[in-house]
Amino acid sequence: MKRFLIYLLLFPAIATVSFYAVLYILTGAVVDSLSGPAFCHLMFIGPALVVALVDCLVSRTRIPVVIAATLFAYGVSALSAAWAGTIDVSVFGLIGAIPAAICSWLSNSMKRVAFRQPTLHE
Repeated sequence: MKRFLIYLLLFPAIATVSFYAVLYILTGAVVDSLSGPAFCHLMFIGPALVVALVDCLVSRTRIPVVIAATLFAYGVSALSAAWAGTIDVSVFGLIGAIPAAICSWLSNSMKRVAFRQPTLHE
């Protein structure tokens, strides 16, 4: 459940920021209103849950989870950009890969952290 919350809260925000960063680098376009980022944030909620499901399923196998989730998100983003007719398909794959790597790393590193009790001398 914690994995899905991490993806639901962080993935759309990071994907929106990376989308506008890629768009600015490729075209030099600047955000003129906040309706575009708000729409992008809502648009990235569906892919966030799909990547979270893939991350959850891959965590039960021997495949490295961060690598698998990142490659899956990169492939889906690149295929959707190619289907839309974009020229720079490999660059638009980063829009899904960057947030997937960060969210997967956060969701898998949190279960390894052991919370230790503070002692009297600290």
